[in-house]
Amino acid sequence: MSSSPSSHHSTPAADRVGMGSKLSYGLGGLAENTMHNAVNNMANPVFNLGLGVSPAMVGVGTAIFRLWDAVTDPVMGVISDRYESRYGRRRPFIVLGAILSALFFCLIWWMPTGQSPVFYFGWFVVSGLAFYSAFTIFGVPYLALGYELSGDYHERTRVMAFRTWFASVGGIGIQWLLWLTQRPVFENTVEGMRYVGFGAGVILLLCAISPGLFIRERKLTAVEVQRNREAIKFRGMFGVFKVRPFLFIFGALITAVLGMFMVSVLGFYINVYYVFGGDLRGASTVIGVAGSFYHLCCLVSVPLIAWTSTRMGKRKALMLFLSIAIVGTISKWWLLTPEMPYLQLGVNFLMAPGLSALWILLSSMVADVTDYDELHNRTRREGSFGAIYNWTLKLGFAVCFLIAGFILQWSGFNESLGGNQSEETLTNLRFLFSAVPAIGLGLAIFLIAKFPITEELAYSIRSQLAERKNTSPS
Repeated sequence: MSSSPSSHHSTPAADRVGMGSKLSYGLGGLAENTMHNAVNNMANPVFNLGLGVSPAMVGVGTAIFRLWDAVTDPVMGVISDRYESRYGRRRPFIVLGAILSALFFCLIWWMPTGQSPVFYFGWFVVSGLAFYSAFTIFGVPYLALGYELSGDYHERTRVMAFRTWFASVGGIGIQWLLWLTQRPVFENTVEGMRYVGFGAGVILLLCAISPGLFIRERKLTAVEVQRNREAIKFRGMFGVFKVRPFLFIFGALITAVLGMFMVSVLGFYINVYYVFGGDLRGASTVIGVAGSFYHLCCLVSVPLIAWTSTRMGKRKALMLFLSIAIVGTISKWWLLTPEMPYLQLGVNFLMAPGLSALWILLSSMVADVTDYDELHNRTRREGSFGAIYNWTLKLGFAVCFLIAGFILQWSGFNESLGGNQSEETLTNLRFLFSAVPAIGLGLAIFLIAKFPITEELAYSIRSQLAERKNTSPS
């Protein structure tokens, strides 16, 4: 006879992560989210509307970045897993990646003036590839560091909750980038983004470097170091797909990402050309308010997600919150309306907890999979799992952004028409923006239901690992 999950286990002192380390790790999450999304959010306003690059080509550019990530992330994961220094496996790369990411983020927006759309497309691709390469150097070791901060089932969720909470703070800032570029002090969006991008780059540097400077890594034993070097090879970097529980995480992540982000860019165009009839400045205010409200809801929901997960388990909690998000995305059809532009805040209220739960609990579940992997394969591959997790995320984004630009053109959208887009075009955009995410999240729920590692199994695995190492379980 078993009692509730919360009565089974409490986190031992040895497995608790100090508040300073959680805050430092959280600041890294702010930078990580900004790196993930700021370029995506501003690419179309700057390069399409500001510089005349077609939306399809902007989509091709963002897809190229994600496909490049699909190559570099797994390689970085193996490098990080095999690396050893007096400063640890992860921290040196985090510091290096933070510096380079901030530098190249600024560079993206400082293109020469008076050039052709073809030139600007080339600038976007080359500077973007440099930025995303630097992001890989930071992001993969950063995520791996979070997996190994604690071995406790619930403390892992709390660590990821800090990461998601701070990521939501970064998300609020991202929503106001467009609004800032529309201030009268700037001649246009392109000029505005030069200076706004520089300020954002400074913030990126300060936040991204924090976990590399202020968190102490767990020191591996000489035996563990040697075992990792022998077992973890570049040619076997995709061996994580042989770890069965990870396949359900992989499937849930990619279906949710495809569903949500394949049409996410449509929200910008629906607001500008349907809700505001072509008024970019007016739309930028509502986009900023709505985006900030979404991330504010994420901030508030993070403690609720952690509390619910502790009592229901990660799997059931994630299914519950994603179900609420499905209701939210379907409601877009009615709540994005010219009559009441701010009614769309209701969409964000319903969707924010579900997507926050996705980032918190899937990452925490990956950390549980690393223990399962050690039990069965005798390796600690946090870097490889983190790399493939990021690889999945970014490959999904690549497909999304590649398809999104062509979806926009297929809908009949023509930027030269301004606010005079056809009714059929606007109806197509609104339908896709509402229906596609609901399908993706529904498939994610189906796969999460099959994830096999429960709380009880997770603690059983830890006990077996402790027994193997001839220590008593924590």
